[in-house]
Amino acid sequence: MSTCGTTPGTPATVTSPHRRAIKDSVAVIVAYLPFGLTLGATLASTRLPGWVAWASSPLLFNGATQLVAVTLLDGGAGAVLVVAAALVVNARMLLYGASLAPYAAEWPRRWRWIGGYLMTDPVYALAVGRFRAPDGGGGARERLVYYLTVGVTLCLAWQVLTGAGVLLAGVLPDWFQVDLAAPLTLLLLLLPMLTGRAAYAAAAAGGAVALTATALPLGLGLVVGAAAGIAAGVAVDAWRRRTPRPEGVPDA
Repeated sequence: MSTCGTTPGTPATVTSPHRRAIKDSVAVIVAYLPFGLTLGATLASTRLPGWVAWASSPLLFNGATQLVAVTLLDGGAGAVLVVAAALVVNARMLLYGASLAPYAAEWPRRWRWIGGYLMTDPVYALAVGRFRAPDGGGGARERLVYYLTVGVTLCLAWQVLTGAGVLLAGVLPDWFQVDLAAPLTLLLLLLPMLTGRAAYAAAAAGGAVALTATALPLGLGLVVGAAAGIAAGVAVDAWRRRTPRPEGVPDA
């Protein structure tokens, strides 16, 4: 990490990024609690041995992808289909990576590869929110420390949550539904990122469509919801830019 530079005027210590990352991660872990437990219980309900189903947590580190992969394996699907389905569900990570690329340009290559493994919806939500702050999240080194701390903290917590779900399978109440927990949890994580009309429109449209499309196979409900959210955000932003504003009214 020593090869990363810092911008003038930013703190040189790593204590602040560490502490902030852990503090931010705790709130996400609380929000992700129902999804992690429910997903673990769902994985345990398959014909696969419990430890095999749980092993998908460190291998995939993505709830929607885990659910798709393990469900397909449980149904006897071949490796090619499982990999293809996982790639489809994880396609949004390409957009996340492209969005964070300017902030990670100065990171050493090895850390960018590790950062790609740690990339998930909540990791992206926290990182982009921090990096777009007025201070830019600090220098390159501070941003890297924050990102890695968030990623590792959430990764370890995810292993614990899904493992607990596997052990508690059959004990959790019936109203714990993984299909609803995933989009609702994602919306909760995205709330701090809503800063304008376009963002609110994207969240509302994406959330409504994702909840409506929970019955779609291969976890495509989240993908369809994300596409609807993007379309709504772009449409509202275009309308906002075309609409003249009275003098002195700030841009929303």
